[in-house]
Amino acid sequence: MLVNDPNTQSCSRRMHAFGAGLAQQEILCSALEDLADTLPSQLDTYAAVRLAGRLVPTLTQCQSLEEREVFPLLRQTGDTSAQMLDRLHAEHIEDEDHAAMLADAINGFAHDPAQNDAEALGYFLRGLFQPLRRHVAFDREVILPMYRHALNR
Repeated sequence: MLVNDPNTQSCSRRMHAFGAGLAQQEILCSALEDLADTLPSQLDTYAAVRLAGRLVPTLTQCQSLEEREVFPLLRQTGDTSAQMLDRLHAEHIEDEDHAAMLADAINGFAHDPAQNDAEALGYFLRGLFQPLRRHVAFDREVILPMYRHALNR
């Protein structure tokens, strides 16, 4: 493939977009972990509310790219198991549901920490960022190379 070839440029843009989505999710995980580590006494309520506000949109945007672009191409090439892609799709649904509930919990805690359980919120935070980190690592180590290979066919 030539560098100035439109197909090469399109592949490069698509790979960059997928990689950027994975990076955004890693940043989100770090922010969730940082929030968990500040509970209960060092909470920056403004930062917590901002994080809650971007949690669902960021996750949805990143995972919808995978659903719209990556999974269909991998299914089309037949290089990957449909069962694996179905499992990853189910994880996306679970992550987005968990993120929506977590955003509400973060907002509730930020607005009235005395009426909320910091330990439960910390557990809730870890319940999203730990599995999400594992999912992103799998995407980076397995799905990204498969996607690159499928794009370069």
